[in-house]
Order: sequence, then structure tokens, then C-alpha cells
Amino acid sequence: MQDCSDCSGQQADEATSRIDQIADAALRRFARYGYRRSSMDDIAKEAGLAKATLYLHFKSKDDIFRAMLARLGTRVEARCREAMAQEAPFPAKLAALLQAHFCTAFAAFGDGDHLVELKAVMADVASREIEAFEAVFAGFATTLLAQAESAGEITLSRVGLQRDALVAALMLAAIGAKSGTMPSRDVYSARLLDLASVFSAALVA
Repeated sequence: MQDCSDCSGQQADEATSRIDQIADAALRRFARYGYRRSSMDDIAKEAGLAKATLYLHFKSKDDIFRAMLARLGTRVEARCREAMAQEAPFPAKLAALLQAHFCTAFAAFGDGDHLVELKAVMADVASREIEAFEAVFAGFATTLLAQAESAGEITLSRVGLQRDALVAALMLAAIGAKSGTMPSRDVYSARLLDLASVFSAALVA
């Protein structure tokens, strides 16, 4: 007879897998049609599930939206870890980290037609998830600066900013690189590379 703890673990794994399936489907749907034009029925169809199955895991579309952001955050964090694990000089590593975090998130929403609407929804219903998402980059960037400074690759005193202030400026610049007419994925990626070059030039000893 199967152990009850095994049954419980299997059910938890299945529930997690189903939640991830729904979150991935929601991201695809929101990227193509936006938030307002996506109903619970639409998300269920995108996920290949019955609508009742969605309500087993989520009470509302807002809940699904938050789960979608958390799922995207997990994926972005994994990309950031890969960037940090590279054996590369500081400029290349900073460029890789910017791409891993900001470009991965940008690319997840397709051509960006609904990005303005989705950003408004994020601010309205998912402030905690956004804070957690931003903290991922802040944590890795702070570590990268500390490692590079310890290795003698960079000198923070050259810009007169503490690490946290420099990371905040870097994040604002990366977000600002999307301002104006919404850039394509390739254009945004190129802007992030330019940003890494400018910050590196200011810091490299």
C-alpha cells in the first residue's frame, strides 16, 4: 500500500505543476491580447483545461496574474544565476545580468503591444510580486559589484556612490531604456548592452 506521505507529496507536485501550466498559459494569453480582453474562459482554453479546474487553484484573474508574475520571476532568477556563474570580466558579466533580467522579462510579453496596460495592472494588483521581481536583480547586481570590487576589477569611489545607490541607478536606467516609442526586443537588448558599457567604463579601474 502506498504511504500517505507519498500520496500527499505527489498531490502537491501535481498541484504545483498545474499552477505553473496555468501561469504559463496566462502569460501567453496576456501577451497576445492584454489583460482586459482575457477572461477566465480564455485562460482555461489556452491552458487546455476546464474552467472549473482554474477555480480549484485560483479565485480570480488577479490571482492568476500574480501567479504568472511569480512564475516569470522564477524563470528570470534562474537566468540571472546562469549569468552570474559565467567566468567573464565585469563588463561582460554586467551585460549578461542585464540581459538575463530585463530582456528576458521584456521578451516574455511578446511585441509589447499590451505592455502599458499590463504595467498598470502590475501596479494595481501585484505590487508585492513586482517588489520581489526587482529584488532579484538588486541582489545579484549588488553581489556582482561586491565581487568585482573585491577582485580589483572596479573602483566604486570613482563615481562616488554606494553599491545600493549604484544598483538603483542601474535599474532606473534599464527601465528607462524602454521609454518613448516601445522598442523592439532587439533594440531594447542593444540599449541594455550600451548601458552595461557606460556603467562599466565609469567603474573599471
